Amino acid sequence: MIKLAYITHSDISISETFIYDTVVALNEDSNIDLTFYSGVCKNKVKTSKKFHQINTGYSQCGEKLSYLVFNVLRLINKPKAYKAKLIVQQSIAYYKLKRNIKTGTEIAIIDYATSAILVYKYLIKRNIPFIVHVHGYDITSAIADPVYKNELNRLFLFAGCFVTASDYMRRLLVLLGANLEKIEVVRYGINFEKIIPTPHLEKFKSPPSIIFLGRLTQKKHPIALLYAFRLVLKMFPNALMTIIGDGPLRSEVEDTISKLGLSSSVKLLGSLNREQSFPILASHWIYAQHSVSAINGDQEGYAISPAEAALFELPVISTIHNGIPEHVLEGITGYLVPEYNYELMADKIIHLIKNTNEIERLGKNGRKNIIKLNNPNLRTSRFKEIISKLLVTILN
Repeated sequence: MIKLAYITHSDISISETFIYDTVVALNEDSNIDLTFYSGVCKNKVKTSKKFHQINTGYSQCGEKLSYLVFNVLRLINKPKAYKAKLIVQQSIAYYKLKRNIKTGTEIAIIDYATSAILVYKYLIKRNIPFIVHVHGYDITSAIADPVYKNELNRLFLFAGCFVTASDYMRRLLVLLGANLEKIEVVRYGINFEKIIPTPHLEKFKSPPSIIFLGRLTQKKHPIALLYAFRLVLKMFPNALMTIIGDGPLRSEVEDTISKLGLSSSVKLLGSLNREQSFPILASHWIYAQHSVSAINGDQEGYAISPAEAALFELPVISTIHNGIPEHVLEGITGYLVPEYNYELMADKIIHLIKNTNEIERLGKNGRKNIIKLNNPNLRTSRFKEIISKLLVTILN
């Protein structure tokens, strides 16, 4: 029985289903005794096997105090302010883990390098080997902070392994200084057996429809998507768009819908869980997502929503961005356009609406591709291999 600590800075949220799915799958294994440690635990994980979920509070408490210190010190010396903020966060994380982590813990998985730099010193002190799972912003926009980047270089030395969901992020890690031999690409798992597509002929009885599911943030650029949809409406005035998600750009999205005269054609449904969003997703013709590198450098990781849409046999139209081209195959399961080229995105949507046979062909190919690429059993077995390999290496 392997005693595994699974550590993350946040709660398991609607927008981080990949964490929830991994935790549940590993916990179901009879050879793993998993304890989930997070900065805050509002949502409970449901599994058939007993699950240990501990709110360490290291993230919640650390952020408040560290930003207070940062805001005071940056008026005097900005570089020292960044360092002081990190020291406060690391100290709180160390103290909280010391109080909460279970005796006999053999290995840890940490979601996000931003969390890993807060807790790795404690794990080293306890001689607990650890795996760092990077997802996107933690190796893109976060490295703008020179103190964080310096700590990331130390993490490259001490971590037993880095896991990423795309080859694109593997390359980013290497270019940042990580050892290629320490990096494993493990795709996110999606339970395709529970996803049943709606027949295309049934969907085509309704007006043309486009859907996007995700947080309303700069890197997902819902504004570009709305500008693309306005061009689609000029060709197909009865077309409809649904946006599922919430986030910091919510008010800007609402204003843009009004400014572009899209109020009668766009539904903005807010944040919904999978049980609520999947039936809506299944009823649409096309999935579109205009992911970009945000102004602050933030990038998507693997982008799970387009993959879920493909399982519903929706063709995906997205951008050439991070790991998206690794599962949206040009002309086979969907179409890819350059970032910020909303006119070309509109052209691709229009082309599909005119050619419903293409919607069906791309959609069926997309489902086959994701079933092969994102098999949840394969993800779980890969994680278990990595855990076993690291433990054997430590023992030897």
